[in-house]
Amino acid sequence: MSPVKKILPRSFRILIGLLVFASALGITTACSSPSKTVNKLPAASPQIKTLLSVGDGYTADGYFKATSSTLVAAAAGEYNSKFYDLGKLLVKDGLGNTIIDLGREMNGTWYEWSVHRAPPSEPDAYIRAWRHIVTTMRSVPGQHFKFVWTLYPTGTSAAECWPGSAYVDYIGTDIFDWYGGPDRTYPHTASGALDHEEKWQQILTTEPGGLNWTAAFSRATGKPIIIPEWGLDFHTFGGQDDPMFITNMMAWMKAHHAIGLYWAGGHVSPAATASGRLLVNQGASSQNNTPGTVNGMGNLMGGRLQYAGVYLPDGRWFSESVDQPVLAPWEHAGYRLILSVPLVPNPPTIKSYSGPPEPGNRSYQLVDYPDSVAALRQGA
Repeated sequence: MSPVKKILPRSFRILIGLLVFASALGITTACSSPSKTVNKLPAASPQIKTLLSVGDGYTADGYFKATSSTLVAAAAGEYNSKFYDLGKLLVKDGLGNTIIDLGREMNGTWYEWSVHRAPPSEPDAYIRAWRHIVTTMRSVPGQHFKFVWTLYPTGTSAAECWPGSAYVDYIGTDIFDWYGGPDRTYPHTASGALDHEEKWQQILTTEPGGLNWTAAFSRATGKPIIIPEWGLDFHTFGGQDDPMFITNMMAWMKAHHAIGLYWAGGHVSPAATASGRLLVNQGASSQNNTPGTVNGMGNLMGGRLQYAGVYLPDGRWFSESVDQPVLAPWEHAGYRLILSVPLVPNPPTIKSYSGPPEPGNRSYQLVDYPDSVAALRQGA
């Protein structure tokens, strides 16, 4: 007989047994530590582990940048109430089925929530923060939120940012037809022309985050794909007018049943309404997106889009006064939202990206490139 049975009354032994049983099932009790209960997951499959390990991990030289104190706090669950309040606001606005693109492009170095800004003693800080936030937002009454995990095609492995299948509904990557060579240059042929073929091969084969990797990770995890941002680029380091890129992207997304949001901000004429056939799995995004822009992109593609990519401000914590003006236009717009939500706010020193303009900061107009428009229409 164990010492516990000798000392404790039968009622206490029953209570202990129930707690042990709940712990084995992963059930959180009132006295459990949230920071521990959200971290217990089944072991990843060998295929998932292999895909996650591709690229430079946290032991690589120069991996860690200046530590973010807000990322550390998020990993400890200190901001859970802020995300709970955001969830309540979305439900109140009738946006309880929003797809949340949480802490995008975390394997890059440019955002406060970057995995490179975790402390060296806690390389999994992003993972722990993600699990806290998803658990919290899923607890909001009336919600039906889905979460998309979006990395960026780069050389940093995804091992320190993958929170596990239980906390993710979609996986994604952002794809633009821009630089991919040394010193932020676009590939060129021997004759000096833009090498669209070579660039497409880079888009396919970059690991992690390239399209081949993304397709393999989708198969391994069973998670469908969202491309929250994709589009042409008219910088000097971009592919310029590249109908082949559009044709290939549209075909790839269709073949993989992926949702794709073209980066439309400033590149289409807004429209009051959208009409025609529903263009399934198609959408438009930008950081200052409006229903008129999404309507206009749909009209350009020959129908009505299904999704709209919308961004909450990256540099401020959530509040009704900050976020309601962003959300209000979408309450009755007829689009399923894919809402980009910062995992923690960017400080003023980190500027949020706003899409690829032409040189001189002039936004290109898609309508001026009929071959690209034709490729969009045919793909849709």
